[in-house]
Amino acid sequence: MNFVIVGTNFISDTLLAAANTLNDFNLYGVCSRAESSGEAFLAKHPQNAQAKIYTSIEQVCQDQNVDAVYIAAPNSLHKQYAVMCLETGKHVLGEKPSAANSKELASIIATAKKHQRLYMEAMMTTHLPNFTRLQQAMIRIGTPRKYIGQYSQYSSRYDKYKNGERPNTFLPEFANGALVDLGIYPLYLLIALWGAPKSVSASGLLLDTGVDGAGDVLLNYADKQAVISYSKISQGDNITEIQGELGRIRIEAVSQLKKVEFIANNGEVEIISQPFDEHFMKYEVEHFMALVKQNILESPVNTLILSSNVMSVLDEARKQLGVVYPND
Repeated sequence: MNFVIVGTNFISDTLLAAANTLNDFNLYGVCSRAESSGEAFLAKHPQNAQAKIYTSIEQVCQDQNVDAVYIAAPNSLHKQYAVMCLETGKHVLGEKPSAANSKELASIIATAKKHQRLYMEAMMTTHLPNFTRLQQAMIRIGTPRKYIGQYSQYSSRYDKYKNGERPNTFLPEFANGALVDLGIYPLYLLIALWGAPKSVSASGLLLDTGVDGAGDVLLNYADKQAVISYSKISQGDNITEIQGELGRIRIEAVSQLKKVEFIANNGEVEIISQPFDEHFMKYEVEHFMALVKQNILESPVNTLILSSNVMSVLDEARKQLGVVYPND
């Protein structure tokens, strides 16, 4: 399947290295505003040296040999690029967050349906083998009561910010911030397991650029409660727990589900995860390609309603935090 990767940041490197392990994946091209960036990207992946280099999304859309596009451009461009690619017959795997807000996501979904193409948010967590093991273990904790999701990772770009620079990751014009960058991981897992909450309450620390550097989101359900704690300006152990009346599930590295344990109330511990696979992004690409081959236009895992429910929470949390994007 002929893929074009749009964006040449580290996540594109990670996805390509993983996708190259799949027989049906072919990197047909890479899109970057500067040809030199595309060349530098391909130089890190010798087996893909023959891939084309595009310097605009328009060039990608005009190429009829392109089957699918992985969009890892800045968040503020996700909707524009996804819509353009879908309109010209390309299937789209869109990096998280799917768009800057719910209105933009609705536009993507409408375009995908109109043109009969697959759009899937590229949230890798729900495609990992350990997610299935986690789902199967949920019954063992009994009635679920609390979800405590944590993702705090000190950003190297924060040092640049403190030195007076303005890195993209801390700018609202790129639809960025700690919630949509890191907090989305435990949030997506939560909503995949428990569905949409009844109410949302958010508080956080805003940087002078107008985006959140850290924060907490409290999500209320009829008979249980969740909190998402995240930061790009401090470092944490990043342990997520799902607590029930009979025990709890403990997760190390919520985005990758590196280690998952069941801990009974009596203290007994059982590792339920399988060994971590360094090519952890291959599963979402494999799933996406299988859907395209079968002409299935919505993922049964990363469903459109799941993406929409996550985006609704992000919108409400940003509103309460006071984070406003030009896209809004």
